[in-house]
Amino acid sequence: MNSADKRMSKPSILIIENSIAITGALKSIIRSSQGLADNFNFIFILPKQSRALSFVREQGFDAYELPMKELRKNFVSLIGYGPSLFYNSFALYQITKRLKVDLLVVNDFYNLIATGYKILGGRAPYICYVRFLPSKFPKQLVKFWCALHHRYAMATVAVSEAVRKELPYQEKVVVIGNELPAEEVALSSTLNCNTILYPANYIQGKGHEFALESFARVSRSHSQWNLRFVGGDMGLQKNKDFKKYLMALANRLNLEDQVSFHDFSNNISNEYLHAGIVLNFSESESFSMTCLEAMYYGRPVVATRSGGPSEIIDQNETGILVNLKDIDAMANAIDYLIKNPERRQLMASKAYESVRQKFSFSNTIGKLEKLYQTAVKDY
Repeated sequence: MNSADKRMSKPSILIIENSIAITGALKSIIRSSQGLADNFNFIFILPKQSRALSFVREQGFDAYELPMKELRKNFVSLIGYGPSLFYNSFALYQITKRLKVDLLVVNDFYNLIATGYKILGGRAPYICYVRFLPSKFPKQLVKFWCALHHRYAMATVAVSEAVRKELPYQEKVVVIGNELPAEEVALSSTLNCNTILYPANYIQGKGHEFALESFARVSRSHSQWNLRFVGGDMGLQKNKDFKKYLMALANRLNLEDQVSFHDFSNNISNEYLHAGIVLNFSESESFSMTCLEAMYYGRPVVATRSGGPSEIIDQNETGILVNLKDIDAMANAIDYLIKNPERRQLMASKAYESVRQKFSFSNTIGKLEKLYQTAVKDY
């Protein structure tokens, strides 16, 4: 394609996504891509047999598969990672050339396929997202990943200031928070909602057990309230086992009549709108789609000071922040919001307005659009 042809067509952006299931990171890049679909042509690459593949295609995007593998703490993974990375980097080189891609976007920094593509001589620039707190990974591994992206990526996008502060290289880093849901909803009352919602995949570290233990302390005083977990196990046995553990814990705490466990929801907005309170007791959050979405739908959140939530929630105004693993504070916050319905609704109203200002189009997708435009223009 010559330069004249390029100017007449929309630039093509290839999103490299490592998800084997639907995650907050995937939902975010889908939303921003849909918001910019008038100006760019987006294409996705996902791992083979990813459960998210059909979801991406249902959103109207072309999607391809590569046998991507994550680096794991075992000998077989370490031995196989190098050859797999080379194969996928070469395959990416061919796909990018065939599809005439103008820009690559890596949806998290542990994925090095775009780096391999550049080492093999690929010309298209790439942008790397960091959607995990770097401190969640071994320090030397983070330095290695970031050094490669610092060398080969045009820019690094940190989804929060908490993420940016942990990155070893600050040059070429831009902070762009996650975008709001596309659908517009009117503010509705929380006063007749007796459900506490916990929307999170069943992964250790997401804080489900703290929700159970804190709710157990207030459940007898508020027998009309129930705790509802919604999320997927991503097809992984360790997550299935964790869900079984949680169900057993609920029984030991005598919560079987007030707690329910549900699979991933394709209508998450409905879950939020039928909840009176939303919880997120994760041990590590680079951003927190849960907090953003809950507040967008006009629901107060009780969340841990785990990174991103502290940048989204205004303490005691749009939600309540508690310390990690502080079950007493979690229980007290839940109890307070249940006992004070008018305060709960006021907090919900402020949350509804706050996220629309903090994470407006100009502050999120608009910034991303400018970054994409700069990248393809320079290319």
